[in-house]
Amino acid sequence: MKDIVSYLRPYRGKVVLAIAMVAVSTLCNLLLPTIMSSIVNTGVYGADFPYIVRCCAAMLLVALVGLGAVLLGAKTSSQVVADFCADLRRDIFQKVHTLTFEEFGAMGTAALVTRSTHDIETVSWVASMLSGTVATIPVLFLGGVLLALRKDTVLSLLLLCFIPALFVVVVLIGRRIDPLWKKSDDYTDRQNDIMRERLWGIRVIRAFNKEPHEQERLADATRVMAENIIRANVHMGAVAPLALFIFNAAAVVIVWVGSARMEMLGAPSAGDIFAIVQYIALVMNGVLMASFAIVMFPHAKVAAGRIAQVTNAKGSADQAPEEEAVFRGDIDLEHVTFRYDDADEPAVSDVTIHIRAGQKVSVIGGTGSGKSTLVQLLLAFRAPTQGTIRFDGREDWSARTIRRNISAVLQKTAIYSGTIRDNLLMGDPGAGEERLREAARIAQISTFIEGLDQGYDHELIQAGKNLSGGQKQRLNIARAVLKNAPIYLFDDSFSALDFLTEARLREELNTGMAGRTRIIITQRVTSAMDSDCIFVMDQGRLVGQGKHRELLESCPIYREIYASQTGGEQV
Repeated sequence: MKDIVSYLRPYRGKVVLAIAMVAVSTLCNLLLPTIMSSIVNTGVYGADFPYIVRCCAAMLLVALVGLGAVLLGAKTSSQVVADFCADLRRDIFQKVHTLTFEEFGAMGTAALVTRSTHDIETVSWVASMLSGTVATIPVLFLGGVLLALRKDTVLSLLLLCFIPALFVVVVLIGRRIDPLWKKSDDYTDRQNDIMRERLWGIRVIRAFNKEPHEQERLADATRVMAENIIRANVHMGAVAPLALFIFNAAAVVIVWVGSARMEMLGAPSAGDIFAIVQYIALVMNGVLMASFAIVMFPHAKVAAGRIAQVTNAKGSADQAPEEEAVFRGDIDLEHVTFRYDDADEPAVSDVTIHIRAGQKVSVIGGTGSGKSTLVQLLLAFRAPTQGTIRFDGREDWSARTIRRNISAVLQKTAIYSGTIRDNLLMGDPGAGEERLREAARIAQISTFIEGLDQGYDHELIQAGKNLSGGQKQRLNIARAVLKNAPIYLFDDSFSALDFLTEARLREELNTGMAGRTRIIITQRVTSAMDSDCIFVMDQGRLVGQGKHRELLESCPIYREIYASQTGGEQV
């Protein structure tokens, strides 16, 4: 919670102003019963109409001052809460980009979405409420009690007897609410997770007729979430009627005792009793505000803890500073092993690969052979469990420096909403029209783009839903080609292309990227066979390396892959 409260420090001045305005408005509220008591004691009993008019004018002035203070305080408080939420969302957004794959997987996308929306809204609502209650509660309580003491000591002491009872009720209710809010928030994450799964896999769900099963999963998560929210709100709802009962009981006792004392002793006056009853209302209102703050604090505490889980995550911030170095293109993997958390076996085991600058190499293997893990290691998304990875003979480069020197086309295509031009220029924002068209030509996508009515300014839907799989892959390749890098990495990026288009594309890449280091991750023999060196992976191990014809003779795994794809015919 302290970490979240620290976000208010830059707005200390505005917070103090908001609290001061709330204090002023609260003092004005406390003055009104005093003036009303004077009207009853002096104006009404003395039939002094001019005095009543003057007091009413004073009440109007006090009310206007209180109204102005409330408006200024509310505006300032709203600005503080809005800026506070913006800062929290900004830091969560930035932190998410630095999370390691392990941290990201442990939290999950759904939970991260909830933290940046629902949890921040909860904290902001409580922060807004507290900005008002910080001044209101002590001013109302102390001011009301002191002013009541001025009127009558006995009746004021009766007032103080009822306040502890309310606090006991609130504390007992608050202790029951905390676990309910925590469980409801967990199942809100679960709901988001299920909905994302359904939207992502809607075609598969429909193809296998699993809609009832998915609806049942969502209904179960919703039911648990709703039950806990309802129970929490029922407990919260009990606070108001209990507080109202205690307030009315206190008012009845004070009026009864006050009337008895007035008959016997002639004091207090009717105006004093009237004022004390109003003070009771104000004090109880302050106590009730404090009660709601206490009841809501567990919810805010849960939300703040979930937010802090993101902001306090270690992340993958580099210790090494980013350098403006341009790699030659030499890459050396020495006895690299990587094991995922809780995995029984390493995904990559004792892999040693040497790639010289300017070489075109391929890594081939079946599903689950460790190719994608190798890509993550080369791009510094993950660090080896054992062994070293060196670029140009060094292993202490920062991740940013490594990624700046590698242009990668990943297995999963990434198309963003905007124009084709916008998507391509992500590779090099400063590229001119000529380079843009040349990259599209190399990627075999220029004919398609130029056939569109708006050409490179054609609008794309998010995730490229108005493109085919092959068109998305070629746009990703064009974007990578546009980036001027010494190393190019293609992770199974030709899988959606027909053999003729792939052959043309490989020919253009060989011509346009001569002298650059190229790493092709593939399952197709045709994509790898013209490489300077082919590395064969199987079950996380390197089982063969060499040229195409050498591997046909020396590597059974490669020969098996080749035979399964070509029928064993020599190429």
